[in-house]
Amino acid sequence: MSRTIRGTHSGMRMVLLLMLLALLAACGGGQTTTPAGGTAAPVAASTSAPAAPEATAGSQPAGAAQGKIQIAVVAGAMSETMQKLADAFESAHPGTQVEVVTEPEGGAFEALIAAGNQPDIITGSFGYMPAKYASIDALVPLEEMPGAQELFARLDKRTLQQNLGHNYYVPLAVDITMMIYNKELFKEAGLDPEKPPQTWDAFLDAAAKIDALPARTDGADVKGTVFWNEALAWGGWYWNMLQPIYLNGNQNKCQMLNRLGTDIAFDKPECGMAAFFAFTKQAQQHAPPAMDAKNFFSRTVGMWPQYGYSWEPNLKTAAERPMEIGKDVGIAPVPVPKAGDTSYTTLGGRPLMIMKTTPDRQAQAWEFVKFLMEDQNNLQFLKELGYLPAITSLQADPYFAEPARKPFVDMLPNAIYPQPLANFDAAANAVLAVYQQTVVEGKNSADQAAQLAAEQARAALKK
Repeated sequence: MSRTIRGTHSGMRMVLLLMLLALLAACGGGQTTTPAGGTAAPVAASTSAPAAPEATAGSQPAGAAQGKIQIAVVAGAMSETMQKLADAFESAHPGTQVEVVTEPEGGAFEALIAAGNQPDIITGSFGYMPAKYASIDALVPLEEMPGAQELFARLDKRTLQQNLGHNYYVPLAVDITMMIYNKELFKEAGLDPEKPPQTWDAFLDAAAKIDALPARTDGADVKGTVFWNEALAWGGWYWNMLQPIYLNGNQNKCQMLNRLGTDIAFDKPECGMAAFFAFTKQAQQHAPPAMDAKNFFSRTVGMWPQYGYSWEPNLKTAAERPMEIGKDVGIAPVPVPKAGDTSYTTLGGRPLMIMKTTPDRQAQAWEFVKFLMEDQNNLQFLKELGYLPAITSLQADPYFAEPARKPFVDMLPNAIYPQPLANFDAAANAVLAVYQQTVVEGKNSADQAAQLAAEQARAALKK
């Protein structure tokens, strides 16, 4: 405890005090909580705290004496890069510890929040995620934190959205979705590797021709395209990867929900939801059922219309040898319904959000956020993981003018920020459940799918 009680009182009072201290110590013991699915690293008991930010005057919150905070990131390369940055922060800030942990599958933190075991910082997804956790009062408003206005002034305004009148995140990195294609398979199928398909019909034709190629010498089947169907359970995050196809189908006339999030918007004819289902259902005929066993980097897939720039590190670990943009891999906009249409994409990215814990931990977390947004540190994160900058001063860096990333930079004007609505995820899950039935399992017609998606998304919004 932070206060020392002195005095010459009776022995009984001392006994009562000792009993009270023992009771408080017993209550302070944390529990390690594993979220549903058990895929995330449990949060250590020493860092657990109630969700509410208030602390009793003069008290010392759990873990604050050691200055320990946690940041949750996606497993793999991001964890490795963040650990390097955490080590550098610790060297510059003696007495502070930053523990890098893996986020729950699909970025669902509800179980950790309910247990009071949430990390201090999460790196989620643009759009619905800040809105979702702000709506349940789990995030710290950042605009009045020390140095916040100076930091926000350095950022590309396209990457900033307020929720409930507050800035609940800092955009760590930006991602853009485009189509990647295998030039070698194009040549083998008699297609021009310098002329990727621009329309839906041309895409389906190319996919069919590549799909008809013979198996490789090791018996591996060749597929025309691929979709990440095992991620359909991840809700709004995965819808953002499918969204460019939907936006191209309606030429950005509609998103999923209306502006207030009170109802769906995609049931209008001009929104083209039936056309979206029709195209993806036909494309799936030339794709493996899932991407876990066969992905683009296996060199046995012709096109992947969900390639985010942040997938660039995977090119280095492709089968046989590293893949190279421009040499054996091409990048193109996601195809559109007809020639002359504009190709749109999703403005994805990684927002840094500080979760409510205690004032001391929140202050320490903010210092680490500012550290990550220093130009040299942010550029390290971007280069190692394949992201684009939200910091305007970095956008002019020659690195982002190189052929492997310039197509993504050029696409930024057509990038649409995901809807920042708390209930977006519920509607997305409903639509993706129909997508599973229709596109993957082939159970519904495109018109039936559009109607079912509307019914089920509306029902989800009412819950």
